[in-house]
Amino acid sequence: MDALKQNDVHIASSNGEVKRLVVGGEVAIGLVDTDDAEEARASGAHIVTVYPDQDGMGTLLMPTSLVLMRGAPHADAGRRLIDCLLGPDVEQRLAEHGAHIPLRPGVPVPEGVRPAADIRAMHVDYSALAARMREMEPWLRQWVGL
Repeated sequence: MDALKQNDVHIASSNGEVKRLVVGGEVAIGLVDTDDAEEARASGAHIVTVYPDQDGMGTLLMPTSLVLMRGAPHADAGRRLIDCLLGPDVEQRLAEHGAHIPLRPGVPVPEGVRPAADIRAMHVDYSALAARMREMEPWLRQWVGL
């Protein structure tokens, strides 16, 4: 992190800002979600999506999640919605219209989108990460100048 700062890394406020900075040529690379990269490409930007560390620790993949709240007033309808959203047809539409990475093998993907099975994914222990983030938060705030 300190080496990044010494290299005058730009800390952006959002994925949208990162996209604007890269497309505008103000920075050479930026870290964003696949949907932001696809929006830039669809608008005519000449960019390349890279999935880093395919020979090392892998790329951070963060699947979208669904939650049914305990005691939800319309739990049956919620379960039906979740079942629908978890179907392969919705997964394909998310890949086609939002460049989301399909987790299910065999879901067709458009050009520029890779299925999860073709990406070396980083192993993340989210419980340990949450605990570590609480410890690091004061240092991170200082690091970014907040």
